[in-house]
Amino acid sequence: MTAKRTVSIEKPLIALEDVDPADEKKILEFLNTVETAEEIAKTVEFPDEPDIGIKVAEKILAKKNKIGSFSNLKEVMDVKGVGPKRFTELVSAVSGKYEVAETERTYFKYLTAINPNYFGNLKESSFKAVKMMTNKTTYEELKCMGFNSRFERVEAVIHIKKSSGYGGNLCSGGTPEYIRFYVDWDDTDTWEDLGVASFKAYNIPGDKPLEYAVSIPLDAKKKWCIKENLPKVRAILSWNTAPPADTPDFVPVWGNSLDAYIQIDALRFLLIKDILELEAVSIPENILELVDLEKEITLKEPEKLSLPKLIQVYKDKEVPAHRFGFSQIKNLLGKDTLSLGQKVAEKSGKNVIAASAVSLHDTLIDAGFELSVVPGIIEGLVPISSGDTTYEELKCIGLNTNLEELAGVIELKKSSGYSGGLCTAGSEEYVAFWADWGDGAGWTYVGTSVVNVHDIKNTPSGGLQYSVFLPVNLTGRRKPCSEGAKIVKVRAILSWEVAPPAWDPNYIPRWGNRRDTLILIPPGPTVEEGDHTPYISVIGNMGIDDIDSSTGLATGTGIMAAFTANESPFGGVVTICGHIAFPPNTFTGSGTSAMPLKYRVFVRRSLPGEPWQQLTNSFNVKLVDQVGSSFTSPYNHTQKLDSDGYYTYLEDLEGNERRFVEGFVLAMWITSAPMDGLWEICMEAFDPVTLTTYPALNVDGTDQIIRVLIDNTWPTPDLSITGYTRDGVTNPAEGCGAFRQGDIIHGTYGMKNNYIRSFYLRAEPLGPADGGELCIQPGTTPCTASSSWSTPPSVTRAYPSPVVSTTGEEGVWSLKTEKMDPCGYIMRLHGSDRTIVNSGSIGHYSGKSVGFCLLKKS
Repeated sequence: MTAKRTVSIEKPLIALEDVDPADEKKILEFLNTVETAEEIAKTVEFPDEPDIGIKVAEKILAKKNKIGSFSNLKEVMDVKGVGPKRFTELVSAVSGKYEVAETERTYFKYLTAINPNYFGNLKESSFKAVKMMTNKTTYEELKCMGFNSRFERVEAVIHIKKSSGYGGNLCSGGTPEYIRFYVDWDDTDTWEDLGVASFKAYNIPGDKPLEYAVSIPLDAKKKWCIKENLPKVRAILSWNTAPPADTPDFVPVWGNSLDAYIQIDALRFLLIKDILELEAVSIPENILELVDLEKEITLKEPEKLSLPKLIQVYKDKEVPAHRFGFSQIKNLLGKDTLSLGQKVAEKSGKNVIAASAVSLHDTLIDAGFELSVVPGIIEGLVPISSGDTTYEELKCIGLNTNLEELAGVIELKKSSGYSGGLCTAGSEEYVAFWADWGDGAGWTYVGTSVVNVHDIKNTPSGGLQYSVFLPVNLTGRRKPCSEGAKIVKVRAILSWEVAPPAWDPNYIPRWGNRRDTLILIPPGPTVEEGDHTPYISVIGNMGIDDIDSSTGLATGTGIMAAFTANESPFGGVVTICGHIAFPPNTFTGSGTSAMPLKYRVFVRRSLPGEPWQQLTNSFNVKLVDQVGSSFTSPYNHTQKLDSDGYYTYLEDLEGNERRFVEGFVLAMWITSAPMDGLWEICMEAFDPVTLTTYPALNVDGTDQIIRVLIDNTWPTPDLSITGYTRDGVTNPAEGCGAFRQGDIIHGTYGMKNNYIRSFYLRAEPLGPADGGELCIQPGTTPCTASSSWSTPPSVTRAYPSPVVSTTGEEGVWSLKTEKMDPCGYIMRLHGSDRTIVNSGSIGHYSGKSVGFCLLKKS
């Protein structure tokens, strides 16, 4: 075991780039207006710590008087005697809100580079822990997680709790927060890796927590409605280090893990052969021979249970009538926007509890309720002060900065009380979102989302977790990072079966609750209302901040697909995604709407004098329409150029009738091998009403031109058998030859490409070959007894570790066969590059094999 290595590190400091622009202004104002050195020294006085001191304060004052005034903090830092330590104290004291992250946080990467198990979080490691520290949630915490069955997405919400400890301010690169997801389909502790998502966190002064959301797709394994389908999902949050793949028991140093049970929607079709599996179904064999057993049968729409049926369903269950009859009473009282409490009061004309001989009383009896329960039903309709969370509760909300969506997680706590089981229509959980954008308008309605729920007999003790999300166009809400962070208050209201009114941010639901939080709007150019500036945010499923502007290579996690890129080029179909600011209200159910915006997307080789080429191909996008609180399922739409050579901008996120473009796709660029190299992408929007053209802009207001590297060249494999050694004598040989146990077989290998990801070389079949020993070495030097040999005979090499050049490698290999079973074998070479293929996965794969026969030793 490797011995402990003691590392000497100093207290973390505040760097120039960590200071928020608004705080820099405040500090400079203090220093430029202060009149005496004593005042500086008194302000920056820290008990039991070195402070500015009168001598250093005098030097600061002298420097200010010499230059007239400080114009930036670097001038202050450069004053003799200030330095990083006293600068940290000065910034903390004058701003009054900077926290300095603890040493283990600031030097985390350094400490774990020296000793990967420095904090003792690795179960298997040759390194000895120096300081035991795991699952620390001081800075970030994974709070909740849920599933949206209609859109087959898992959503997780993370709290960012501190003002520092995230690598830098908003104008820096920040640090990544990684969340890896797993699913256990049958609750047997057998986990399938779903991939990893991430977002960037920054040092941001002010109130906390800030709530972020991430999502990942889950290809649900659906079952009949007669079978409850309740898999368990797990998420692992890890700061600044991605949780390793296929390691569901990984323990993070900074972060935590969370498990949740979710519910999968029932199949809406089945196969004829599925029906035959039922015990009650029997069909003669001669008839079965005539039937296509793979034929799909579409099931009828599930029934919304009537009040009499609900009364029967819940007569022996502990579900009160004012719960299970709630939606029916809602219909009886009408569908206007008044709350149920108001409607009850209006119908009764008196105290709602005392209503006994009024029209509502009679109406409820006519609907099927017994006389004795009617007063209790009427009383139960009145909302309590903060909503009733007996059956459901909105646990947390956050902003998905990758997808520009507000998300919420709902916990269902009971096994019944949701208007029927999976074979019925069930009921709806509505979540309405409001935001205070800081424009003086107060709470502004953003929209309402909904998720369908049912009675689930086997609801686990911790409840079932559901999620909702709502796309929101933030293009017109951003500001440059140099102006500081834009923190926005968000409110969400959960209401069962009754959508919260769009005009009342203070609405109290009868069933549900309200939750407020703070979110960070990612920085961007300032765009005033009426300005339709476009902004490209994602290319090839990678956020543009994760694409190196000089090399065009991407590093980070996919936005909508669960992959991790590492200095990756792009290939195949490259999606280009983004938004246009303040689009008009173009989608209405009545068919009358404003004229939509138009746009064009251009590409060119990144070479001097290269002309822009417009993308003109047609492509499919998925749309989701919302009218009121009713959503369509995603459907296909062909996006193509109009007669003027423009694509039509389809997104409409305002008003009561909305249209979402899944993944906010603007264009799909079809690339091929002859196009390999560095390219540039840009776009422009066009307003056909004002005839105004708007170029896409960067965060700093300059024209947005994004460089990407295209690579459609597959790796080139090479593998051969060149000889064998028997009894100390080396002889020539080639593929498909016969060898004896104890021979050492030799050969050459190669896996070449400009962007190699990894490759492996191994003997197959794996079982009979397990006793063999394999050596591979780059270059031409043969393997010797002192070389590195692997048992079983399989070696994997990857970029950048174990170290393989980005262009791959060529070398020699040797296989010791003494302990291998006599058998027919192949040596298999298989590898891939790092290209993001079709915006959805990593790697062009290629391989080669060579066979041989191993005979029993004579």
